[in-house]
Amino acid sequence: MNYKTLTLTLTLLLGLATHTSLQAAEMMNHQGHDMSQMGQMEGMSEMGDMMMTKGVITRIDATSSKVGIKHEAIDNLKMPAMTMVFRVADPALLQDLKVGDAVSFHAENPAGKLTVTAIQKQ
Repeated sequence: MNYKTLTLTLTLLLGLATHTSLQAAEMMNHQGHDMSQMGQMEGMSEMGDMMMTKGVITRIDATSSKVGIKHEAIDNLKMPAMTMVFRVADPALLQDLKVGDAVSFHAENPAGKLTVTAIQKQ
């Protein structure tokens, strides 16, 4: 094997190993989220042009404009069902919400920051 072939092979293997490690780390962050406590959720509904996902509020941090939601799969983000914290596009969205509330929400991923752009109680 010549030097160029060896260098190319090692570069490709290193890239593959890095990609695989990142995927594994991301998967570890999403495992173990049991959705059985949410009862039967009917899937996504529409609010205007936005696809809404059903979930349950698990925590609210109004100071940081963040909300924890145990949610179904979010199709527009290709995200499986899990519990996670989202940024909130407008802090006013958190008014009248409390932990345990069933909600429908729309989330987007602008600049790699998962953000709730619309939310309503069920």
